[in-house]
Amino acid sequence: MSAAMAALAMVWAAAGCVEKETRKKTIDPAYVKKNVLSAPPASIQNPVNADLGGYVTYLGNDVDKATIAPGDKVVVVHYWKVVASPGAEWRVFSHLVGTGDQWMNVDQTDMRLGYPPAQWKPGDIIRDEQTITLDKGWKSSSAQLTVGLYRKGTTGTGDRMRIESGPADHESRVLAFRFAVDRRGAGKPVPPADLQVQIRRASGPIAIDGVASEADWQSAATSPAFSPAEGGREPKGATHARLLWDDAYLYAFVQVEDPDVHSEYKARDESLWKQDVVELFIDADRTRRGYVELQVSPRNVHFDSWFPQTRAQGGHPEWNGAMKSAVVVHGTIDDRDDVDQGWDAEIAIPLADVKGADAAMKVAIPPVVGDRWRLNVVRVDKPKDDPLAASSWSAIPIADFHALGRMLTAVFADAKGTVPPAKEKDARAGSAADGAGDKAKKPATPGTPGTPAKPGTPAKPGTP
Repeated sequence: MSAAMAALAMVWAAAGCVEKETRKKTIDPAYVKKNVLSAPPASIQNPVNADLGGYVTYLGNDVDKATIAPGDKVVVVHYWKVVASPGAEWRVFSHLVGTGDQWMNVDQTDMRLGYPPAQWKPGDIIRDEQTITLDKGWKSSSAQLTVGLYRKGTTGTGDRMRIESGPADHESRVLAFRFAVDRRGAGKPVPPADLQVQIRRASGPIAIDGVASEADWQSAATSPAFSPAEGGREPKGATHARLLWDDAYLYAFVQVEDPDVHSEYKARDESLWKQDVVELFIDADRTRRGYVELQVSPRNVHFDSWFPQTRAQGGHPEWNGAMKSAVVVHGTIDDRDDVDQGWDAEIAIPLADVKGADAAMKVAIPPVVGDRWRLNVVRVDKPKDDPLAASSWSAIPIADFHALGRMLTAVFADAKGTVPPAKEKDARAGSAADGAGDKAKKPATPGTPGTPAKPGTPAKPGTP
């Protein structure tokens, strides 16, 4: 075999993984030592918490951009928690998956070479950094990053370590992060994770009439113009929002500039997000799982859903909250050919509704001044002849309006808009720190390490 042929990768079918017969790269032991942590970071940008066979928990990842273009480089930092040593037979893989036959194998990282699963020890937190370059010929509008463990020398999806819980596809791959792909230009950096807004306490009653006439609304902080969703087109017209609270409700007033106000939907829980709508996502206990999605259309129609875990596991639109709202349209909602000015939505969300169907959620109702929730407000725009567009208070990718890692932190303030110094520390009852979702589920007790049959054999091999 020639040297050139020896350097070629032995490529399996797209469902498999890649082993490369390249010259072995030497990894500095100091680098390995630096990246084997004693505890996970206080906050992981995109928590996942997938249990692989009871042996390993994929905690999640940080990315330096959520939107990438073909040819772009993106840095991903994975975090793995070792529950029990998986054994020498296992290797780590990473795939980028798009629509159709779009697929990339991106297995290798320095930590996977310098500290492979054969050396993993119970209690290890492995910081696994990799730089991925998206193929210049990538045509899909998204790139789903998937990860997992596979048996060395095998090719089938049935030889991957079974995923006991967490977001996964039918090929035993953990759904780690979904990138939006912008084929028009370079990707954009992820905004700071500590974006905060103070929610002023209302000093008097708020009438839900679609008009922000109360003095409290005039005193409430107004958002900057919403940011266009990364990877998508910019909505026609700016959007601004304000928030208030009292012992009963969280209030939102959203002002939308729109030359073509339109929504055909007239029944609760129809697909409002496909046309003009405003959406609120509220993760009250800040665990980045167990949150509500609330929508109001220009027709004042509601959609509400409860997500016990994350979007990957699906929501429950059959859950109904008691949200109240009023809408004022500045124009004619039924006429696609005239020029409108926009629409305003005034919304009152019962505080208890943020718990969705989880009455035991550790969130103080009503909040204490100084408490913090995570939330975002999104505006969706569907012009007559153009693709759907979106914008939001805290920037999101067009591929994921939920974007739990992008939510802003809402701090409950008093009627003067201040938070007493004693309350600056998180005063939530039963608080759970951002990114601590890995505590929500204790990994299954692993079987005997080194026993190959248990972790690697799916319940129904080959069946989606």
